[in-house]
Amino acid sequence: MKKKFLIILGILIVLLLLTYGIIFFVDYNKVSHGKIPVFAIKSDTENYYGLGYSINVKYYKNTNNIEKIEMYALGKTVAGTIFSYNEENINANNIIVENGKIKNENLLDKFIENSNNKQASILQINNISNGNTETITLEYAPGKNYINNNISSENTTVNSIVPDVEWNSENYQKYYGYYKLIKNNNEEKFDNLHWNIKRLTNGNTVQLIFYSYYFDLTEIPIIFEYNLDSSLYKKAFDLTYISKKDTKIKQIAKTNQFDNIDFGLYTLEGDVTITIEQDMAYSLEDALNKKIISVQNILDQAKLDEKYGICSSSYYKDGGSIEYKYPSYTILKFNTLGGNKDLIIGMSGSIINNDNFKNLNYRNTN
Repeated sequence: MKKKFLIILGILIVLLLLTYGIIFFVDYNKVSHGKIPVFAIKSDTENYYGLGYSINVKYYKNTNNIEKIEMYALGKTVAGTIFSYNEENINANNIIVENGKIKNENLLDKFIENSNNKQASILQINNISNGNTETITLEYAPGKNYINNNISSENTTVNSIVPDVEWNSENYQKYYGYYKLIKNNNEEKFDNLHWNIKRLTNGNTVQLIFYSYYFDLTEIPIIFEYNLDSSLYKKAFDLTYISKKDTKIKQIAKTNQFDNIDFGLYTLEGDVTITIEQDMAYSLEDALNKKIISVQNILDQAKLDEKYGICSSSYYKDGGSIEYKYPSYTILKFNTLGGNKDLIIGMSGSIINNDNFKNLNYRNTN
C-alpha cells in the first residue's frame, strides 16, 4: 500500500514539474522574442509574476512599443530583449494629436476601413496637450456572427440569431463584435450591433465619436478630437443653393457632356453657385463649361464631407441611391434598379420622394 502511494506521489510530482517546465518555457520563449508572457500575471506596475520567476517590461514613453523586456529567475536575468526604435518609427505606428493638430490621420482611415470590413484592428492615439500626454487605445474585434458567416461555404445557409430581449451587453459583444476603448485608464466596450464610430465636424473641430441608430443619446461618447485644418480634408469649392420653386427641375449637364460619366446633373427648385477661393463665384453651368470643376468633383466632395461628418447621408434600398444632406441643401445620387443614376441638387431635407421625380421623363427636360 505504501509502495503504491509513493508511486502515485512520484507521478504527481513528475506531472507538476513537467507542467511547471512547460509554463516556464513558454514565457521564457516569449520574452526571448520580445513578447508579453502568457502565464505570468501582470501587477499594478509593468511587472509580471509567475511561479518562481518575474518579468519586467519597459515601454517607450507615451507608446505601447516595448523598449526592453527581461525575465528573472533565482535572482538572475535568464532571458531578455532590447528594441531599438527612433522617434520617427514609433510615431509612425500611432496617431499623434499635439495641441489639436493631428499626425498620421491615415491610420484612422485604415482602422475604420478594417472595422467596416469586420477585420480585427487596433489603434493608439497619443493626445498631447500642454506637455501632458493622454494615451488612448481603440480596438475592434469581429464577433462570432461574422466569423461563422465568413467561414461558411457559399452553398451553406447561415441562420442569423435574432437577439433575445434578455441578452446582456456581453452576449451582443461576443456575437456581433465590439469596439474596446481604453481612455484615462478606464476600459469600455461597445457592441457592433448597436454602435459604430464616425467623425463629426463642427466648425474647425473634428470629433471621433461612437454613435448609435438605436439609442437617443443625451451625451455623445467622444473618443478624441482634433483640428480640421490639420487633417487630410480638402475643400475644393463652396456650393450655394438658392431656392427658386418656379424652376422645378433644371438640367445642368447631360450624360457624358463634361466628364464622360453615365448620368446627368440637375437642380431641383433652385439655382446653384460655386465659389472658389472666396471671391471667385460662378454659376454651376459656367463652372462646368469653363472646366473649373467637374460633375464628378461635386460627388467626390460630398463623399469626403460625409466622411468627416460635415454632411449626413441616407441610403435607400432602391438599388443604392444616396442623399448627402447639408444644412441648406441636399445632393441626391440616384442608383435605382430601373437604371436612373442622375445627380440632383435641391433644397435641404430629403428630396428623393419629391413629386418632380415621380415621372422619370424629367430626364428629358432641357
